[in-house]
Amino acid sequence: MPINKQFVTVIKKSLTKFDFSKLEEKCTNEAQTRQYLIEPIIEILGYSRLDDMLTEINAGWGQKNDKADIGLIIKGKNPEILVECKKYGKNLTDKEASQLNGYFINTPSSKLGILTNGIEWRFYCPDESNKETNLNVTPFLVLDFSELNDSLFENLSKFHRNNIDIKELLEEASEFYFLQGFNEAFATELSDPSDDFIKAIFNRMQGKRMTDTVKSKLRSLINSNSIQNALPKVIEEESKNGNVVITTAEELKIYHAIKTILIHKKEIDSDRISYRDQKNSFNILVDDNNKKIICKITCSKNKYFIELNGLKYEVNGIDSIVAIKKQLLDFTMQYFQK
Repeated sequence: MPINKQFVTVIKKSLTKFDFSKLEEKCTNEAQTRQYLIEPIIEILGYSRLDDMLTEINAGWGQKNDKADIGLIIKGKNPEILVECKKYGKNLTDKEASQLNGYFINTPSSKLGILTNGIEWRFYCPDESNKETNLNVTPFLVLDFSELNDSLFENLSKFHRNNIDIKELLEEASEFYFLQGFNEAFATELSDPSDDFIKAIFNRMQGKRMTDTVKSKLRSLINSNSIQNALPKVIEEESKNGNVVITTAEELKIYHAIKTILIHKKEIDSDRISYRDQKNSFNILVDDNNKKIICKITCSKNKYFIELNGLKYEVNGIDSIVAIKKQLLDFTMQYFQK
């Protein structure tokens, strides 16, 4: 789901005004947490307390008179998102998630669930494998408001009432669970290789006859060391074939070093500096605009270079980046001059 910078800016501006330390003093119970913290945050996301927030929603079944704390209306008259509120900072466990799940099951219009103690927000979607439309036991997104950062603002923007797309959010959640399942299965296969996996490796080695001794030897060779040794080759092949774009730790390190240099100049707004990793270069940009490239980071024969204003500088540690500080600042300022 594309990030809408307008909503990110609005959310960031409003949330940075919150004094969470003072709010903790006010939020001594669940009702106060909901009133002073949770509902105001939901309002920042474009939901009106009068028109878009239903409270104490009947979510019981049979003789039960259970009520969900908050239901958010996006379209129509029925809530599509249920919010279960807990006291400020309360430890959120499976018990609280189960309570939210009960409300979700008994609210036919609901498509997403949120469990929060005001600081930690857990976002849940239906479990596609469960015919009873239970929520997945694992949240597809967890946000921690104890540390406000760009990632949090960007994720929140996806839930802004004027920006939200439930279908896209559910698709993102589905991708999250698929990737989670793959990662778990892949890690299990590498830590406890199956006979099929060992046989596949043996065949790629042009092996002729698999014996118990060979199988045992291959199994012992599949470990963290062999995986680390193989990784550079895998990255090289993927880059060569153009299958994926891999952002390396070194590229990020150089990016953050350059950004730190730039934002020391008060005219340069750090929020406007970002990057795009492309097939042949890692571009540092202003306003996420490829027409406003500050510089490019490239790699050749395991050496990194900064390409700036037609010149190429080899990176040999932080000092080599600091050495071109003036060139970086001078070139970047063209995008910030009024």
